[in-house]
Amino acid sequence: MQTLVSTSQLLTLFLVLRLIQHAIERALAHTNRAYYSSTARQQNAQKALAISDEDMRRTLAYTEDKYRFSTFSAAVMLPLTILFLVFGGLGVVERLAMEFARSLGGGSIVTGLSFFAILGLLSTLVGLPFEYFRTFVIEEKHGFNRQTQRGFWMDRIKGLAVAVVLGGLLLSVLLWIMGAAGDYWWVWAWFAVSSFSILTAWLYPTVLAPLFNKFTKVEESDLSRAIAALAQKVGFKTSGVFVMDASKRSSHGNAYFTGIFGEKRIVLFDTLVQALTPKEVAAVLAHELGHFKLRHVRWALFRGVAMTGGIFWILSLALPRTEFYTAFGLAAVSDYGALVVFSLWFGMIDFFLAPFGNWISRRNEFAADAFAIQQIGGAQELAQALLKLREKSHAMPLSHPIYSSVYHSHPPLLERLEAMRAR
Repeated sequence: MQTLVSTSQLLTLFLVLRLIQHAIERALAHTNRAYYSSTARQQNAQKALAISDEDMRRTLAYTEDKYRFSTFSAAVMLPLTILFLVFGGLGVVERLAMEFARSLGGGSIVTGLSFFAILGLLSTLVGLPFEYFRTFVIEEKHGFNRQTQRGFWMDRIKGLAVAVVLGGLLLSVLLWIMGAAGDYWWVWAWFAVSSFSILTAWLYPTVLAPLFNKFTKVEESDLSRAIAALAQKVGFKTSGVFVMDASKRSSHGNAYFTGIFGEKRIVLFDTLVQALTPKEVAAVLAHELGHFKLRHVRWALFRGVAMTGGIFWILSLALPRTEFYTAFGLAAVSDYGALVVFSLWFGMIDFFLAPFGNWISRRNEFAADAFAIQQIGGAQELAQALLKLREKSHAMPLSHPIYSSVYHSHPPLLERLEAMRAR
């Protein structure tokens, strides 16, 4: 097939676009830092949200540490990624995978699985020091980390085991489809990945989540009665309300519902239950159930399935092009190579699409807030719950609008409270 650009031009184009993305990311971070560092803005936020001077000082310190860590991480990871690609790192991994598969007498699927296993191992080894530092230095310094050394490493081992079993199964099916299903392989791949996603969503509450956390059914109490009354009023049929031992890792609080079909569970972080009154917990849950009743979750699933189909269709167009592989140091056309190279390109595309996805998410958050207010008969409990959660997590209430549109799926707290008061 005639090439549109040379391999060197294609790699150069990718690297230039990746550097542009990095420059935009750092510019946004710097702009946001200048925005929340404004004394006048801080004072306005303190007045509007009743934030004490000490709370704001701790919030600024936490935010600054996260900013410096993000800057350092990007300064290390970007050069490593560029050097790995420029000096043919993918090609080296491919040759190692081929040799390993040959030693086992395996074919292309074994080669592909070996290729992803080596890349996954390298990614894990590079990322572990950053995860460790974030957990045991930054989160520890600011009083959020409650995870032990043993717990940290056990989480990684369990996560690796789940990734090997489930990821290996999905990759095996996907590579087989790509090699055996002809020109319309992408349709079958689309169906397989979408089905796998639905299966894991069904298994998550009862099989996967308990591998990492302990879930205790809420006993008869003011909290359980408030939740039961809310669920009945909303018409949400659940298989149970559970408290998760999130405090063994962090003091941050949250609540969510999970599962599909007959396995829908309401899950409360124990840190949330400890921080809020029963009425405030019910208000937070009313917001989460708003996403369910307003079909936000269903439409998010539909969008995800549609995007998966679009991704595989675009990948099918690039699959036959030799330069698509050789530009990144791969020997020739391969199904596993196509998946990796395409993921590199899509990572940049996804960054520039983020504002659109966040716009949808923010619109849904406002709608879920409105739903919750209607169900609980006022905004006071929800507003108070959000203020308490912000205080407990030392979340920065200020964010530059452009930065927020790129990185934040939830509206700024000030905007949410203003919208609540207007109702």
